[in-house]
Amino acid sequence: MYRRTLMRQIMLSSGWQLKQRDPSRDLATQIDEDDGWIPATVPGVVHHDLIAAGLLPDPFEGLNERAAQWVGEVDWLYRCDVEIANDLAPDETATLCFDGLDTFAKVWFDDVMVLSSDNMFIPRRIEVTRLIQTGHNRLIVLFESALRRGRAREAEGGALPLWNGDSSRLYVRKAQYHYGWDWGPTLLTAGPWRPVRLEVFTARIADLHCPIEVTPDLRIATIPVKIVVEAGSAIARNAQELALFFASLIVQVDLFDPDGAPVASVTLPVVDGRGSTDLIVFAPRLWWPNGYGDQPLYRLVVTLQRNNDILDRRELRLGLRRLRLVQDSLEGEPGTTFLFEVNNVPIFCGGANWIPADSFVTRITPERYRAWCEQAAAANMVMLRVWGGGIYEHDAFYDACDELGLLVWQDFMFACGIYPAPGWFRDSVRAEAEAQVRRLRHHPCLALWCGNNEDYQIGAATGRYDPNLTPEENADRFPARVLYERLLPAICADLDPTRPYWPGSPYGGADGSDQTFGDRHTWEIWHGPVAPYQAYAAYHGRFVSEFGMQAFPDRATIEAFAPPAERYPQSRTLDHHNKAADGPRRLAVYLNDNVRIPPDLDGYIYATQLVQAEALTTAIRAWRRRWGGPGRYATAGALVWQLNDCWPVISWSMIDYYLRPKPALYAVRRALAPIAPGLSRTADSVELWVVNGTVAAAEVEVELRTWTLGGDLVALEKLSVSLPPNRTTELGQFGFDPGSALIFDARLIVNDRIVARASLWPEPFKYLTLPDPVIVLDLAPGDYLHIRAARPAKGVVLSAGDGVAWSDNYLDLMPGDEQVIHAEGLGERPVSVRWLGMM
Repeated sequence: MYRRTLMRQIMLSSGWQLKQRDPSRDLATQIDEDDGWIPATVPGVVHHDLIAAGLLPDPFEGLNERAAQWVGEVDWLYRCDVEIANDLAPDETATLCFDGLDTFAKVWFDDVMVLSSDNMFIPRRIEVTRLIQTGHNRLIVLFESALRRGRAREAEGGALPLWNGDSSRLYVRKAQYHYGWDWGPTLLTAGPWRPVRLEVFTARIADLHCPIEVTPDLRIATIPVKIVVEAGSAIARNAQELALFFASLIVQVDLFDPDGAPVASVTLPVVDGRGSTDLIVFAPRLWWPNGYGDQPLYRLVVTLQRNNDILDRRELRLGLRRLRLVQDSLEGEPGTTFLFEVNNVPIFCGGANWIPADSFVTRITPERYRAWCEQAAAANMVMLRVWGGGIYEHDAFYDACDELGLLVWQDFMFACGIYPAPGWFRDSVRAEAEAQVRRLRHHPCLALWCGNNEDYQIGAATGRYDPNLTPEENADRFPARVLYERLLPAICADLDPTRPYWPGSPYGGADGSDQTFGDRHTWEIWHGPVAPYQAYAAYHGRFVSEFGMQAFPDRATIEAFAPPAERYPQSRTLDHHNKAADGPRRLAVYLNDNVRIPPDLDGYIYATQLVQAEALTTAIRAWRRRWGGPGRYATAGALVWQLNDCWPVISWSMIDYYLRPKPALYAVRRALAPIAPGLSRTADSVELWVVNGTVAAAEVEVELRTWTLGGDLVALEKLSVSLPPNRTTELGQFGFDPGSALIFDARLIVNDRIVARASLWPEPFKYLTLPDPVIVLDLAPGDYLHIRAARPAKGVVLSAGDGVAWSDNYLDLMPGDEQVIHAEGLGERPVSVRWLGMM
């Protein structure tokens, strides 16, 4: 029977205050005086508390972002009085722990400076055993302006090229999007953005690593358990005493299966501060990506003991799976594949890019993380890419991805710039990367470490990247190559050897846009030549890790930030909430090319959302078509830019800041369905194919119907098709009169049930004069809606306000094809309906 647990954690989350520092006055005087302090939230950032105190207008509303810039230009003081009981034993060590300080921070404990930190991604531990006093202790943190400090560094090191934000950001290890991006505001935060605590211990588990290996036949999983133990400083000072102390310790290792049943139990000695064992699991219950199987999680419990006392305890949830990044040659095409294989199954990684879900990330609750991830999983997504200009996300994000089967492509935090790489910078990056790899490596969702976002691309664009040179030879023009091709891969190989590393995104060829190797960002649509979205098929790649189209958010979201007088298209406020360079102009190009531009806000919202939905559908259908089977997996991923927003904004997101989905989310869900038809138009025929993304063969009936705009059925083709697993099956070409405006409608039927639909309409839509489709909705018990139309209806959007979860939306309706939609939470609410032609 254990007597007690000796590791104690005192969370320092209450009693904090903050105020602006006056650089012209004595610092100690400002700390001690009572004037000017306001309550502070920890974890938190300055902006949040200023808003709560009524000292800063909400920068998300109207044009208030402009009035918030001063916050990032000044220094801030935090203070907290900590009461410590007189129970620190002689062999105990007290450590002050900061899981994240944003960013240039100096810390005093009882008037003694104990820390100077300049990287928000490095957790800090400072021993304060000899400083602690029984009773009252004071903790002070000074946050200096990251903008001012960064510009001072830039003045010394020289300005370097970048896209987005102030160029001084390249010298600061801080979330780069805080400096402003083409979808986010400029809000330079400061504060203790991760938890602060005091740890008291005799010995603790300092590191726990489990690099799981699953045999190629998937029958056996090996879990190497590697433990590092740290003794308290009072013991560690004497080598002989330390050896005797370690000899008195044991480590108990217990593994439980996903149902809680014990699988293995081992007791280990601690030798020189370390312990290790290999746990073997026969017939492991494998972790699968979303849509391919379940996500069982084993529980590993490691307990550090001395006699009958528990000194420390750690738990990890583990998913057992075999993952590979496969780059093999292709049949009939140059280059190599870029595909993820999980448990020997090639996976088409449909998904999206993830950005920080708030400009003030401390406001994001685990429930909100879970809600975004659930929407992604429900949309048949398999992968989320954590983009390199944000943060290494909260544990709640990765926990949700583990549970939902969402693979994570994890960038290191570098984005859109030529970063410096002097010795001090490399040292900081090393500490950052080591800390984050150790923190995240046990998550089964984590599929790839990636060096950066678009740094090779800007290197090529500015003539600084020469792939024929080594990183050392190229260091004068592109210094950070030594980070991406030397430092970071070495850290990953050492600390996380079972997971692949990739130098950047995009990375491949001389300029990162190679279509035959690596991953690419397809921005020829929207950026670059502003190519029509109908051309997405031409801009394929082996793995398309970014592509997208902007759209307005829901009207309720616009009303949350725009005053009534500004709620019209192209108002000053709406333009301010589109951060893309020439964003409103580029959006207007795609509207002008495709639809009749409506003058009213509701019509404009619908028009932009329709164009976004059609663009993403076109891209995914075209690239998923290239999932051709073994030897022919020519395109193996399509990640939409972007899933979410960090504030209420007009952007490329599919789900806005308030978790309101845009119609594109439903269109993407259908395009990524396990079995999905695809249609493409040539000069005088329509091409039809079906993707079977499952691991089992399928027998389906395929109907291809041809309609006039008025609803007359012109042709009907029926096929019985055997679909091999995990590939596309081409079903041929079907001729039509190119002089007619015809709609093609494909339906897949299994056991007399329609399992998937796709339609292809004449484009551009602006030239179509569509008759009233005569849409009828019937409400059935259980919040079910039956919807049908007498004539073809394009882009039917159903809405009933917040709180309703639609099983499908943004529908194309055809005569005689009633669709049943589950509208969870609808109740007695009225449903509004909009479709193309109502604008």
